[in-house]
Amino acid sequence: MKLICSMLLFIFSHSAFAEQTLMRLFYTPAERAQIDAKRSELNNPQQQAPSIVPQTANIELKGYVKRPGQPDVVWVNDKNTLKSNKPLSDVKVIQVQQQGKVKLRVTGKGTVRLKPGEVLSRSQNETIEVYEKK
Repeated sequence: MKLICSMLLFIFSHSAFAEQTLMRLFYTPAERAQIDAKRSELNNPQQQAPSIVPQTANIELKGYVKRPGQPDVVWVNDKNTLKSNKPLSDVKVIQVQQQGKVKLRVTGKGTVRLKPGEVLSRSQNETIEVYEKK
């Protein structure tokens, strides 16, 4: 019993020293409030300024995967449609057709049908093959 009491006395006597040498494990209330405020800014899109996504010069259909029982996945300019049917801000994937083409709706251009490897040039308003791209 004497050993336990002496150990407890030793631990409590050196706790003040330990507090000074050890770093804080948790945030102070002020630091926690600052972190929470930043997190709420990131999670609240209404307070953020709308981001303007620049249009690309070309729309390139990289490829697609038809999945039975699940939505098809289409890659346009290295972005896919796994989470949304709009891989770009102004391009909407309508459907993968049986002829191997993908039907897209492009803002300002209307409906466009591209096959994998084709590129729609916005400036020239024509479809070219990827190897013809300058």
